[in-house]
This record gives sequence, C-alpha cells and structure tokens, in this order.
Amino acid sequence: MTRSPRRADARANDERILLAAARVLAEDPGATIQRIADEAGVVRLTVYRRYPGRDALRRAIFEAAAAEATAVIPDDTEDPVASLRELIVAMAALVRRYPLLVTDPAPRPHQAPGIRAMRRAVLGLVERGQELGVLRADLPADLLPRAIVGTLRMLPPGSGVGGAQVADLLLDGFRARGRRRTV
Repeated sequence: MTRSPRRADARANDERILLAAARVLAEDPGATIQRIADEAGVVRLTVYRRYPGRDALRRAIFEAAAAEATAVIPDDTEDPVASLRELIVAMAALVRRYPLLVTDPAPRPHQAPGIRAMRRAVLGLVERGQELGVLRADLPADLLPRAIVGTLRMLPPGSGVGGAQVADLLLDGFRARGRRRTV
C-alpha cells in the first residue's frame, strides 16, 4: 500500500508547530507542550499526535532546518564559494526562523539523517573549493562548517548582522590567498 501525501492542513499544522516550538523552546527550554500548542494555534493533542515530547520537537526542528539548508546546495557546482555564500545566507535566515538552533542547550541530534546529509554536502563544497584552489587547503575542510555554525550561534538576536555579512566574514578568511573573489 502506498502512502498518500500528507494533507495540506496537516503540513501547515506541522510548520506552525515547529516554528512555535522553535521560538518557545528558545525562550524557555522547559516550556510545556500546552504552551507550544497555544503559540501554534492548535490543540495539545495535535502536537502530541505528531511529536511525543520536547525532544521529538527539537529533533524535528533540526531536521526541518537541515532539509531547508540542504535544498539550497546545488548538486553540481561550478563555483563552490558562491554556493557556500548562498548556503550561509540561507542558514542565517533559518536561525532567525528557528531560534532554537542557536539557543538549545541540549546535545545536538547529529545522527539525524537530514543533518548528516547537510554536513556531507557542506563538507563536499569546502573540499571542492580546496581542490579548485579557491579555498585555503592549509586549513582542515571541516573547520569552515564548524566556523559557520559557531559564528551564527554567537550572533546576538536582533544584532542586525545579516547572512551576507557572516558569509563575507567567513569566506574571505577561508579564501585562498592571491585569488580574487568571483561572487
């Protein structure tokens, strides 16, 4: 038996629940499911039907953000620096959309499939940039993805610093010396 696509109203509820949970849990990591349901404009049972608790909500938020970020990464890139820049801008927007991504004190759900796929894709862009000589090969490839996440986590909420500024800061530091920016 083939599963039919989820109804539009169910998808809309999921999105409202995840966005509300990301805001509420960023403010109060111990917030109740009732408070999250109230913020999302749904009944508590709707949240519990899909997410059995706060940990499941946290995992779903990280998975949703990883899927959105991964969707920005092209399969075949001629310009890995431009692709990384686009990704960093998208990630900054995701941090504003899902503030829990940078405030959550709980351990990260690194093993989630979407997060692993995103990490592989980002690392692939960095390695491609190093192979092409447009990113510094004297730095470990996994340093840039860590620097992206670390920088986004350190930005004060409402600081006015945008994704493009973060991208410029990081990519200029990782750009191979003697190469001109092509973005």
